[in-house]
Amino acid sequence: MSDKPRVLLIAASTGSRLRNRAFGMKLPLLGYPATNLALVAAVTPESFDISIVDECFEPVPYGQGDIALITGLTHHMPNVYRIADRLRAEGTRVVLCGMHVTALPEEALDHADAVIAGEVEAVWPEVLDDYLHGSLHPRYEGRPADLGSLPLPRRDLVNRKFYHPGEVIETTRGCPVGCGFCNVQNFYGARFRTRPPEQIEAELMEVFGPRPPQARWKEWIARHWHADIPYFIEKRLLYVMDSNLMSEPAHARKVCEVFRRVDLRWYGHVSFNVARNDEMLDLLAESGCMSVNIGFESLNQATINAVGKHTNRVTEYAECVRKLHERGIGVMGTFIVGFDEDGPEVFDRIADFALENQLETAFTLILTPLPGTRVYERMEAEGRITSRDWQDYDHGSVAFTPRNMTPSQLHWGMRSCWKRIYSLRGIRRRILRRPFVRPFFFLPINLGFRKCLRLIVSDSIWQPPAG
Repeated sequence: MSDKPRVLLIAASTGSRLRNRAFGMKLPLLGYPATNLALVAAVTPESFDISIVDECFEPVPYGQGDIALITGLTHHMPNVYRIADRLRAEGTRVVLCGMHVTALPEEALDHADAVIAGEVEAVWPEVLDDYLHGSLHPRYEGRPADLGSLPLPRRDLVNRKFYHPGEVIETTRGCPVGCGFCNVQNFYGARFRTRPPEQIEAELMEVFGPRPPQARWKEWIARHWHADIPYFIEKRLLYVMDSNLMSEPAHARKVCEVFRRVDLRWYGHVSFNVARNDEMLDLLAESGCMSVNIGFESLNQATINAVGKHTNRVTEYAECVRKLHERGIGVMGTFIVGFDEDGPEVFDRIADFALENQLETAFTLILTPLPGTRVYERMEAEGRITSRDWQDYDHGSVAFTPRNMTPSQLHWGMRSCWKRIYSLRGIRRRILRRPFVRPFFFLPINLGFRKCLRLIVSDSIWQPPAG
C-alpha cells in the first residue's frame, strides 16, 4: 500500500444509467476517455498516487482518496454535488472544476473545499501544494495553458476496455466565434491556441508507432472491400477533440500533414467554412479524414445571425455536404431546436435536410440556456427559464419557455427528428444509397443510435413538460 497522498480524478456521469446509455456513452466509436483528466494527471507531482475514475463506467471508490478533483458538464452537476458531498463526509478534500463551476463558482463552493475557475493544468500543482501545507484556498483562478509546454496525457491511467478502439488527441484550444448558446469561449477564451505540429506528431508516434508492413490479406481487404478496414484492424483510429480544428487554416494544414505522415484514419470537429476551400478539402481527404462534425445549428439564416455564428451560410449547406461526400468524407451534422425563430415546422425541415443530403449522422438537440452564455442571460432577463434543476440542462430537456411553440411541442418535435432520421428507412436512405460514404463505419453507429432511440423517446426517462 502506497504511503503517498491519494488523488482521485473523477469524471462524473449524469447519475442515471439509462440517460448515460441514451446519450450513446457506451456505443463503439462514441465513448471517449476523460483525456482532460489524463492531462491533469500528467501535471500532478510524482509525490501523489493518482487514479482516474470515469463514473459512466465504474463506481467512485469512496473512502480511498485523500483529495479528489471532480469535473462534469452542467447536466452532470446534481450528481457531481452528490459525489462531492459524500466524499467530504468521509474526510476527502474535494476540488471542483469545469465549465459550469467556472460560470457559477459560488454555487459549487457549497459542495467543495475549493473550486477552480477556468483551465486546470497550470494551477493544479499549486492547489496540491496548498493541500499538503493545509492552506487550501476556496477559489483558484485557472490560466490559459501553453499547449506547447504541456506534458503528454497519462494514458496509462485510463482503463482502455471502456472505450472505442481508437485514441483521442487535442491539438487546439479557444474559439474566436463565440456563439450565444455555447460556453466554450467563456472557458477556453477567444484567442485560438495551437500545439506545435512536431509535438503532435511525436505524441501520435508514441501512441501508434510506425504503421506495420501490410500482409497480403490486409492488402486484399483494402483492395476488394475498403482501404480503411486495415486501419480498423490495426486500431489506427483517432478522434480529434478540438472544438474546431480548422480555426487557423495554416495550423490545420500542418496538422493534416502530420496525420498523413503518421498514416492513420481520423475524425473530428470543423467549422462550416472548411467547404469554401477546395485545397483544404483535398488535404483533409489525403490526411485520412473519415468524417467531420459540423455545427449547422439552424436552417434559418436569421437564427444563425442572431446567435453570432458568422461563418455559416444556410444557402451553402447542401453544397458543403456535397463537396465533402465527393471526397469520401462523411458529415456528422448538429442542429439545435428551440430558437426564437423556430416554430413547429422546424423539425420536419431538419429531418428532410438530413435525409435529402444524406448526412451520415444528424444530432438534433434542444436549445439549453447554459449558465455563462448570452442565451442564459437573455432568457433570465426575460423570465423565460422554467427549470433550475441542472439535470434538465442536457439538450434533451426543455428548461425554458419557447417563443413560437409550446414546451411539449419542442420536447416531442426534437424526438420526431430522431425517429425519422434513425428509422430503418432513414438509415437506409442516408447510409445505404450512393454515394456510399464509408457505410462500414457509419452503419454500426447509426444502428447504435437506433438502439438509443427507444430511451430518448421514453417519457419515463425524460418526462414531457406540461403545455
